[in-house]
Amino acid sequence: MKKFMVIKNYLTKEEQKVWEYLKEKEIVDNELVNQIFPEINRNKRNKIIHNLYKKGYIQRARKDLYYNPELLDSFYTLASEFKKGYVGLNSALRYHNLIRHEDFTIFIITQGFQKKIELNGTRYAIQFVPLHNNFTGFIKRDRTYISTVERTLFDCMIKPQFVGFSNITKAFYEASINKKINWQEFIKYFKLTKNNSLCQRTGYILDLLKKYKRIKIPVFIFDYLLKRIKNPVKLIPLKIKSKFNKKWKIQDNLGKENIIPW
Repeated sequence: MKKFMVIKNYLTKEEQKVWEYLKEKEIVDNELVNQIFPEINRNKRNKIIHNLYKKGYIQRARKDLYYNPELLDSFYTLASEFKKGYVGLNSALRYHNLIRHEDFTIFIITQGFQKKIELNGTRYAIQFVPLHNNFTGFIKRDRTYISTVERTLFDCMIKPQFVGFSNITKAFYEASINKKINWQEFIKYFKLTKNNSLCQRTGYILDLLKKYKRIKIPVFIFDYLLKRIKNPVKLIPLKIKSKFNKKWKIQDNLGKENIIPW
C-alpha cells in the first residue's frame, strides 16, 4: 500500500523559536510576542508572525490579531478583542441559558462597526451588529463584556432579524419563569429610546406571551408601552398577509403560530 507523508511547511530557526511559545496559546497579537521576545526587531517580529500565518500554523482574525484554531475555545474573547463591543443577541441568550440551540455565529454589539467574519479552521463566524443607541447594560466576565439579561432582550427586540421571534419569546418565557429578569431594569432601556414602534412591537409580543403562556409580567410594563403607541406599524417589514391588532396598532404579518411555535 502506498504511504503518504505529511509534509509540514519549513520553519526558520527564529520562526521555530517563536512557534514553540505560540503553539500553546489560543489568541496571539504582536504586542504579546513583543513582550516575550523583546530582543527581536519589531519589523522582523511582525514578519515572523506573518510567515507563521502564511505557512498555516496560525490563522488571522485581523491585522495584528491571530488565533490557533486547534486550541481556540474562547471565541467570545477573540470576538471581543477584534472590535470594541459586547457579546449580545443569540450569543448572550445562550450565555444566560435562555435558549438551548447551538449557534455558530458569535454576535458582538458595537457602536458603529458592521461586518461578518468567518473564523478559518473553525465552524464559527463573528457577526458585528451596530447599535447607535445608549451603549450600556453589559457585565464583564474575564476579558469579555456580555449584555445583561434585560439588555439582551431589549437588543433582541431591536434586531429580531438576527434572532427570530420564536427564540425571543422563548427567552422571555425562560427569563420570567426562572426569575432572571428585572422588569424595572428592562423598561429602563425603552425610556431611553425615541423608537415608539419598538415599544408597540414589544408590548404586542409580551401580551401574546401573557395570554398564551401565562407568564407574569408587571402591569407597569404594559402601562408604559401603551403610552408609546403612535401610528400603525408592521411586526416585520414585509408586505405579506397580516392581522391588525387594535390595542397595539400592530399589523401582525407573522402570526402567533410563528411567534410562539413552542
